[in-house]
Amino acid sequence: MGALCLWLLLWAGQLGRAHPNNAWIEGALSYKLARAEALPSPKILIVAGSSAMFGIDSGALETAFGRPAVNLGVNAGLSLPVILASAEPVIEAGDLVLLPLEYSLYNRNEAVSASLVHWANSHPEALWALPLKRALGVIAQTSLRHLLEGYRGVPEGFTVNGDYGAHHLDLRGDQTGTARAQREPRHWRFLNSLNAETYGETARRGRFDGQTLRAFRDNVLARGACPIFLPAPLLYKPYYADSPIEANFYANLPAQIRRAGLKWVGKPEAAMYGTDDFFDTNYHLVDEARTRHTQRLIEWLDDQPFEQCRHYYQTAVPPGAGDVGKPLGE
Repeated sequence: MGALCLWLLLWAGQLGRAHPNNAWIEGALSYKLARAEALPSPKILIVAGSSAMFGIDSGALETAFGRPAVNLGVNAGLSLPVILASAEPVIEAGDLVLLPLEYSLYNRNEAVSASLVHWANSHPEALWALPLKRALGVIAQTSLRHLLEGYRGVPEGFTVNGDYGAHHLDLRGDQTGTARAQREPRHWRFLNSLNAETYGETARRGRFDGQTLRAFRDNVLARGACPIFLPAPLLYKPYYADSPIEANFYANLPAQIRRAGLKWVGKPEAAMYGTDDFFDTNYHLVDEARTRHTQRLIEWLDDQPFEQCRHYYQTAVPPGAGDVGKPLGE
């Protein structure tokens, strides 16, 4: 007990301190939020993880719908509560909020990522927003190395480089430098080493996070904006069709989201693409595929997405409690 108390004191002492592993996320998110704050409404805001940062052409959305757009996608590993909370301050009346969330984010029991461990230690408010089990998971997975790095803080002269960060974002917050010809051998090797995701299987052990999603919906609608949920791009694996559990997950997810009182457009299976369409992970499209995927989203959204979205929430039957606590994908 004494050792545990000492550990908790050591952990608590570094809460709120900057950590170098957060630097690229801090920079990218600050850049995107500043851009969103500077734009007049009505605008388009894309809220998700890095699949949106790599997978959506915000300029094409601007052209299609005649309003400025900002891509707020950064890192899905930060968790659903963090991603939604970071976007809320820049949502204003008339805004169209598009949510092509990565599939793990719909699961209230999603795994604790290294990104979440680093982020929640530096941003304790994110820790308190998590379900208790996941918050405890963050504490349990905080290593001694992280604690020491937290106390040390960001070294003087530290700069963000590499594949991710604000230095790789365009004016709208989309990732740059991701043409197929710019994909490096290391990226290709990693893509081909990836196994199929098991979102269907993990969903059976988890819970659909309707509570968090509905709270966000209510906040967005109260601001005079409107949220629409869409599929995220994903590297296709035959397993997604061959496994009854996985196939059922993707087939039933849209209906489950709608039963929760949320507007959904599109089909997850139609947003799955071959290996050559991805840049460096199974969620990050190359530019050429980004163009095609965004055009598909535009077709799903139809001619007047904001007006149709408002009509949906004004006339949809209020969701019951049947989805609360149900396994995701059922």
